[in-house]
Amino acid sequence: MENRRNTAERRDAAERRTAPRRNGDITRTPSWAEQRAQYMTRYLFWGLGLLYFNLGDMLSDGAWIGLGAINAFFAVYVTLVSLLLWHARRHPIAPWRWRAAMWVDLCAVSVAVLVDSAIVSPGFLVYLVVIFGNGMRYGLRFFAEAAIGSFVLVLLTIVARLPDYLSALSPSVAFFMLFGGIIVVYAYALTAGLERAKRQLEIERSVDMLTGLLNRRALYERAEDLFRDHERHRTPLVVLFADLDRFKNVNDTHGHHVGDRVLAEVARVISDAVRASDVVARFGGDEFILMLPETDLDRAGIVAERLQRVISGWSGGHAIDLSLSIGLAEAPQHGGDLKSMLEHVDQAMYQSKLRHGRGGIQRVGQALPA
Repeated sequence: MENRRNTAERRDAAERRTAPRRNGDITRTPSWAEQRAQYMTRYLFWGLGLLYFNLGDMLSDGAWIGLGAINAFFAVYVTLVSLLLWHARRHPIAPWRWRAAMWVDLCAVSVAVLVDSAIVSPGFLVYLVVIFGNGMRYGLRFFAEAAIGSFVLVLLTIVARLPDYLSALSPSVAFFMLFGGIIVVYAYALTAGLERAKRQLEIERSVDMLTGLLNRRALYERAEDLFRDHERHRTPLVVLFADLDRFKNVNDTHGHHVGDRVLAEVARVISDAVRASDVVARFGGDEFILMLPETDLDRAGIVAERLQRVISGWSGGHAIDLSLSIGLAEAPQHGGDLKSMLEHVDQAMYQSKLRHGRGGIQRVGQALPA
């Protein structure tokens, strides 16, 4: 069983402590309302595209497909968008779908620009909508991917219609293209600055600055997601409450500055000993909360024993007398949310102190010896 939670799943402690920062660099998770608004925008541009080509007679003379084929293409596009919307309603958090929808948009815009009789096609502005819409919702990585994808597709479109563009080349056309590129670069720089500020704010509100772990507020926010997943998929979920025994002696003997360093090191050791999917938080003082998704009480007991071993090994190597007293509770039998489970697991942890003095492990509801 121990091998099921092997070291390959564990992440470097420094990686755990900087996880909020790295996540801000990669993507952000939009709400369902934001995603729904994006799909409504897709339907809007689909309707505008149909009107543009059917009522405006905007197919170029050399277009390689006729109006019927264009309408069929729009039908395929709206079908794909509807399927993606159906999936989004059921699984809002799906980065692969965000990326797939973005590329469907880019390809659709490129086809529209390619067959448009207007050299300076309104479709070029839709590229900006795709870039900004995805970049603002999903983060800088999607912004960059949409911008690079648009640039490549615009080049391919120009190459495909090179004679038309050469014959229509003028300062106004050149400046239109140039300004579009400048707007994208400028918007990316602004977005990057906003993301950095937001990331710093997120760190300040979510991370315990002494240990680098999640603070209490962030723990409750993360717990909501874990309990939703637990209810949806009926997978086990364990809350582990760990209290550092005799930590007060460290402060009394060596001073609070040493105690702070010890807490930071204990947090690092605990982080090293668990999986990337496990949530580790400092609850206050010398108390730590771990949430272990897809883990039952038996496997959580193995985790608790491992935590005690690594803390014992670290404290022995630094000539500091420390141990962990641990309480364990499992959803849903011991609570349906973090608050109710903490009430039970806190009692179990103190029962372990009564039972073992220090360094004990107690499950909620486990009988104490007479």
